Amino acid sequence: MANIISKLFCKCKDACKDSYHRLLNLPEAPQKVAQGIALGVAFDFLPVPFISIPLSFLVAKLVRVHAVAATLTVCLFKPVVPLFFTLNIFMGKLLVGTVPSPITPKLAQSVPIFTKAILKIKALGFPFLVGSVINA
Repeated sequence: MANIISKLFCKCKDACKDSYHRLLNLPEAPQKVAQGIALGVAFDFLPVPFISIPLSFLVAKLVRVHAVAATLTVCLFKPVVPLFFTLNIFMGKLLVGTVPSPITPKLAQSVPIFTKAILKIKALGFPFLVGSVINA
């Protein structure tokens, strides 16, 4: 079992290295490639989880930067998107503060746990969006 996991990890590592080297050796002006990479990283910070790959390609074509670099960067940084989203929340809380919870302590006793969790996540919405725009 450990051998299978080790082989899988090595294949994933090799695929990431291959993507990284393809990204660095793209045949175009280095400035356009760098702008495409920056656009790809920005799309990973934004809360568009499923459509960020084709959207980054389209936006890169519209603003005339390297579309392949933008798309490869979005794909390469997908595993660290949860870290980016956490940074968005921290940045948003730093700039706009915390949004007060809609549940008072007296009301919290009668609200189910799942509903409390949903309301707390909803309260993070505005700071998250502010943080994602700033980080992107």
